[in-house]
Amino acid sequence: MLNAFLEIADYLTYYLAGTTRHGLHSPFIYDFADFVLYQPSDMNFEMIENQRMDMIKSRSKSIQTSLSKYAAEITLDAKYGRLLQRIVKYYEPLSIIEIGNNTGIESNYLLSNSIINHQTLNTYQSFEVDHYFQKVRRETLESFANNYNSDLLTNSTILDKDKLFEICVLYGQKSADDYWKFYDQYKHRLGTQSMLIITNIRNSNDHYINWNQMTNLPEVTASIELFKMGILFFRTEQIKQKFILRY
Repeated sequence: MLNAFLEIADYLTYYLAGTTRHGLHSPFIYDFADFVLYQPSDMNFEMIENQRMDMIKSRSKSIQTSLSKYAAEITLDAKYGRLLQRIVKYYEPLSIIEIGNNTGIESNYLLSNSIINHQTLNTYQSFEVDHYFQKVRRETLESFANNYNSDLLTNSTILDKDKLFEICVLYGQKSADDYWKFYDQYKHRLGTQSMLIITNIRNSNDHYINWNQMTNLPEVTASIELFKMGILFFRTEQIKQKFILRY
């Protein structure tokens, strides 16, 4: 009960600090709000949400946690999943990279445009920490892709180690320090057209402190906070600004 109360209080603090598209003075961020954030999704995600419910009912476990608990507490909510789908649909990236443990639910939202509507995607890669989640994510993805007879996973190329990421999703782990470990390892792959999406930025006070520290990095020119998720941009033509958008 106490945790639920604290989360409500945390959300109210975020909501009062946030704004909508009105009053935004950055054309780039305004377009994001208008054409992505506040647009409805035009796809059916019932299969993905059924996969989530199967995980929540599962008794499968890794060394660190149960799949049920991870799917219920760590995996992004459906509304954030739908946002991932709209981000990919609007910006049409040719490469999507995921870093950190995930169940494959977020992956299916990220890849749904390519799997269902055949949006062009040349490269998809994922780097997990835990072999257990590597297996879970792969099975979840393959089940979704096979349902639509998609060959995306078999045809996707491996991104050259010197190529830049277009959309990179960094999954928040148990330890907030993992943010920095992953960022330091892959930051050389982020360019002016890259978007770094960070999940679960409010898992703990340490996670949120680290998120705010990352928004202050000199190479980050714009940041968007969306309560549980944050987005960093590296556009050199962008005046450095921080945005809290209600979602």
